[in-house]
Amino acid sequence: MKKHLFVFMAVAGLTLSVASPVLACSAAGPDKHVGQVTAVDAKAGTFTVMDAETRKPITFSASSEIIKDAAKSNGSVMVSYEKSDGKLVAKDIHF
Repeated sequence: MKKHLFVFMAVAGLTLSVASPVLACSAAGPDKHVGQVTAVDAKAGTFTVMDAETRKPITFSASSEIIKDAAKSNGSVMVSYEKSDGKLVAKDIHF
């Protein structure tokens, strides 16, 4: 009985830990993306996030302060952005 309970708890914990980031993009609201920073180009003033929901890279233009924060990120981030001239411009980044 204890073995079955342990297996159930392990599967439930794994399911919740995997599902949380995937649901995060939709749940975060409009003009927000959640994922992991995969690249930072300080010279170009951009950073790229692997979107947790779509599993596609999304590149944002950003201020030098936000670029520095993106470079320090470790794990998932939430980016608030606005669209400007066909580009996504990060307004802030949280991790």
